[in-house]
Amino acid sequence: MQKLYDMTFNPCLKCNACTVQCPVSSVTGDFGGPKHLGPELARFTAQQEPVIDPAIDLCTLCGTCDITCPEGVPVSELTANLKAARAEADGTKFRDLVLSHAEYVGMAASAFAPVTNVVMKFKPARFVMEKVMGMERERQFPLYSFNHFKKQYKKKEATTDRKVAYFSGCYATYNNPDIGVAMVDVMRANDIEVAMPDQKCCGVPMFANGRMEQGKKNANYNIKSLLSYVDDGYDIVMTCTSCSMAVKKEYLHYIGTEDAERLADSVYDADEYLRHLDQAGEFNRELGELNMSAAYYAPCHMKGQSMGTPALDVLEHIPGYSMSDSAADCCGQCGTFGFKKEKYSYSMKMGRKMQEAIEEMGRDVTVTECGMCKNQLDQLTEKETYHPMQILKMSYEKAVKV
Repeated sequence: MQKLYDMTFNPCLKCNACTVQCPVSSVTGDFGGPKHLGPELARFTAQQEPVIDPAIDLCTLCGTCDITCPEGVPVSELTANLKAARAEADGTKFRDLVLSHAEYVGMAASAFAPVTNVVMKFKPARFVMEKVMGMERERQFPLYSFNHFKKQYKKKEATTDRKVAYFSGCYATYNNPDIGVAMVDVMRANDIEVAMPDQKCCGVPMFANGRMEQGKKNANYNIKSLLSYVDDGYDIVMTCTSCSMAVKKEYLHYIGTEDAERLADSVYDADEYLRHLDQAGEFNRELGELNMSAAYYAPCHMKGQSMGTPALDVLEHIPGYSMSDSAADCCGQCGTFGFKKEKYSYSMKMGRKMQEAIEEMGRDVTVTECGMCKNQLDQLTEKETYHPMQILKMSYEKAVKV
C-alpha cells in the first residue's frame, strides 16, 4: 500500500483542541477524535504501513479541526487520507459508492422527477432503502427538480467589465435550481455577465467516502475547465460553501499544482464576491424593502475558509430586513454522513444545538449557504430556509415593482 501520510504533522502539540471542538467527539466516545486519527496516528505510522482504524468512518471532514488547531496542522487532510487508505484496504460499500457520486445520482433522479420525489417519501420504499442500502428511513431527503438549473440557464451579456463563471455544484443544479437562478439574477442586477463552465462534482462527497482518486479526477477536470475562464478574465463564483472550500483548500492539498493554486486565488463564494463589490463601491444597493427577520446559520465549510460572514455584511443593506447569526455549531448533516443508518443518531444529536439556537431566536426564516445544512434545518426546524442569493433576488424584484 502506498504511504498516504505525506503531509506535515510534526507541529501537532497534542493539545487536544481539535478533539474538544470536534462535533462528532462531542456526541459519542466511539470516535477517537481528530488528534488521534490525524497527526497522532500519522506520526505513529510514518515509518511503516498505515494503521487502519475503523473509527475513521465517523469523521465527517467538516474541517473544524483545521480551524481550531493552533499550529495550523492540516488535520482534516490527514484524516481524509486515512479514509482513502481504509477504502483501499477494505473496499467501499455500494451505498457509499452511490453517495459519493452525487452528480450522477442528481442527473438520474432529476430525469425522473417528480416520480423520484414521490418514491423517496413513500415509507415502504424508505424501508427497503434502509434494509438494502443502509440509508436511514427517518432521514428526510432533498427533493430533485426535473427542470434543473442547466435547463434554465441562459447566458446574457453585460455592459460592465466584470464577468463571472458560475460553478453551480450538484445541489443548486439538480436539487434546488432556484438558488442558481437567483444567483444569476442577482449578478445581472449588478450588470455582471454570468457564464456556465463545464464542470463536474467538486469531489467533496468522494473525499468524504474515501474515494480519493475519483475525487482527484474531478478536481483535475474542474481545474482545467475553470482556469480557461480565469485566463479569459472571469472570476469563479460558487453558491455552495462545500464546493468553494474544495477548490480553495482541498485541491491545494490533494492536487498541489501551480494551476490549483492559481485557480484558488480566483474563486469566491457568492456572498464573498458581492461583499468585495460592495467594498469597491460597485454593489447595486437599489434594494426593495423586505419586512422579514432571519436567523443565519454558518456552515462548517464556510467557517473553514476564514472569510467571516459575508452574507450578514451584504444582506444588511436590505431595507426592513434583519438577520442575526445563530452562532450554532455543526448542523450534523455533514454531507452524506447524515443519510447513513449507523450514523443517523450521531447526526441528530449533533443537530440539536443548532435546532435549539434557531428556535430560541424566533425569527421568520433561516438563511444558510449550504444545501445539506438546509436539509437538516428543514428536518429539525419549522422555519423556511433560504440561500442568501434567494433573499437578495426577492429584494431586487421588490425594488423593480416599487
